[in-house]
Amino acid sequence: MKDAIFGEVVFDIGWKAERKIILFGIEYNITLKIKAYRAEDGITEEQREAYKKYTANQTERLARCEQLLIEYSSNPQKQFVPIDLLFERDGSYALLCNDNEEPDEGIAICLSPSEVIMLQDDYL
Repeated sequence: MKDAIFGEVVFDIGWKAERKIILFGIEYNITLKIKAYRAEDGITEEQREAYKKYTANQTERLARCEQLLIEYSSNPQKQFVPIDLLFERDGSYALLCNDNEEPDEGIAICLSPSEVIMLQDDYL
């Protein structure tokens, strides 16, 4: 499906697209996930607005991720690998990261509406 804001997305347990981000000077391929339970649910206006705000301030948002990670870990560049940018139905969103030190765990860097890091299990 071609969305006016997200561009080309495919449905696979939510809408998805590939994106690139840069954290700590390293480029990562991540999956943009737009939460939906069925394809018929479509994409909400809250998700579109949140994504527009994110893309308009992407450099600042990712710099904030770096700051939060530095406060959270003594070696965030090696410990965490970003994998998904998840937009919830209400427009809240978080960057999900794998944890190289705790493979069964991962973290969610919540960016909106609040800025906090939590375990993925708690976020999801």
